[in-house]
Amino acid sequence: MNVSATPLLLIVDEISAGTASIDICFDGARVWSIDVRDEDPAGGPHRFAWPQALQPFLTGRTRLSVHDSGSSVELAASETMFDDEAGRTRVTDEVGAPLVINKWGRLGVALEALGEEVQELILERSARLIALLEGLGLRPFVVGGTLLGAVRTGKLLPHDDDADIAYLSEHDSPADVAVEAFRVGSQLVAAGYELRRHSATHMQLLFRDDSGAVEHYIDVFAAFFTTDGKINQPFHVRGDMRRDELLPFGSVEINRLQFPAPADPARWLTVNYDANWRTPIPGYVLETPVATRRRFENWFGSFNLHREFWDERFAHGAVRGGDPQWASGAAWLLAEVAAFSSSTLVDLGCGDGVLTRALAAAHPGPNALGLDYSDVGLHVSRAGAMNDDSVTFAHTNFYRLTALAAPRANGVSGPFDAVANHLFEQLGHRGREQGWRLLRMALRSGGSARFTFNAHHAPDVHFDDPTGWHLTEGELSAEAASYGLRVEFVPLPVTAPSFAERRPIGARVHLGSHATPTSRPGRAA
Repeated sequence: MNVSATPLLLIVDEISAGTASIDICFDGARVWSIDVRDEDPAGGPHRFAWPQALQPFLTGRTRLSVHDSGSSVELAASETMFDDEAGRTRVTDEVGAPLVINKWGRLGVALEALGEEVQELILERSARLIALLEGLGLRPFVVGGTLLGAVRTGKLLPHDDDADIAYLSEHDSPADVAVEAFRVGSQLVAAGYELRRHSATHMQLLFRDDSGAVEHYIDVFAAFFTTDGKINQPFHVRGDMRRDELLPFGSVEINRLQFPAPADPARWLTVNYDANWRTPIPGYVLETPVATRRRFENWFGSFNLHREFWDERFAHGAVRGGDPQWASGAAWLLAEVAAFSSSTLVDLGCGDGVLTRALAAAHPGPNALGLDYSDVGLHVSRAGAMNDDSVTFAHTNFYRLTALAAPRANGVSGPFDAVANHLFEQLGHRGREQGWRLLRMALRSGGSARFTFNAHHAPDVHFDDPTGWHLTEGELSAEAASYGLRVEFVPLPVTAPSFAERRPIGARVHLGSHATPTSRPGRAA
């Protein structure tokens, strides 16, 4: 068996029948695992595109090796040179921790790299969290990879990156489950936990090291039976399960600690994964059926769309104002805000805050507020404005209705102006709903509203990279009209030939003849 690579492709000449998953290592460090169950053993050579998140690290030289995920046996290896750069290929974060592609196709620190001491800490914190949830009158139990590791080996899965805990709600109505989950989240925050909410029923508790960086996290999910007899644990689990297969809870042991678990763990794991859950497949990709995903998103929302993408992008130095593909929009907004008259400027989707600070300097008012949901972007923003009292930054998630309270919650009490540089075309439609409402709020307050966007998609557009997305003038005009707004479009100069096909556009937003929402585009009134 031979293995080779280019900066775009991994090439494995053969895969033996019965191999379920392979690990890809650079100088002995696992960076990626691939589920190869669907590969035809006789169909080699087998070509796999490097994950986009891994591509920036493919530089220099490395000993590229392929291992069987189940046995760890090395199947092939070769000395590989990705380019002419000196040094060895390293896939690590800013503090040198090894990174690996996770089940979402993003880079993260796997439990195997955190060491036994941190794994013990995760388990201790999980046990304390379960005790707290029980004290709140809930019925918590371990699920997901935590349950899978317990049943397989009595340990945490080495390729996992968190601990998973659910609680079984007594409700069968999604509305009641959501109300309860918001109450549970408030109780967890009151108990001192830092909470990031992915949906109404999916909470992520963040644990940081002494430097403030996220060291690990624990997911908390709501689980519930619906009247059709199915068990539900958003965001992924929905299937047939009898109550006596879940209750009364049994227990599983992980590193000598006991945790509550479904009465029939095998049944839960089959619903969660598939009938092959006993076979170690680190490259397993969790694919939620479309009907299930849509059901859960409509019931409980989806607040985390592309947040990890932006966190990674801003961690590696991308800037919404200074990046060449956004430069023409930034220049136009800087010229526009000079004529504004409100005392406060609000920058929607401020990113790393570079443009926010420039806008604050150009704006006649004394205050500027930058809003974003990227924690990394906000960290960089605040660091850059440390000596500037006129600019503040606040966490705001446009996928949540709570975004509409952001101006008042951050001290804006009078007229304000609102701008957004290449935000609207890079948001899902649920996020744009809050964007339009905030622009309308600015106009109704007596302020002005401007935004920029690209009217043509990138040549290599795909879902995982929203910077390549676009919206047309017609689409935006229709959306604006549904909020009682009208838009005046201004073609912008192209700052670099490579971005000419994107057609950057400036948009001046005005109150229309009626300023209350009508029907949403493409939806019944």
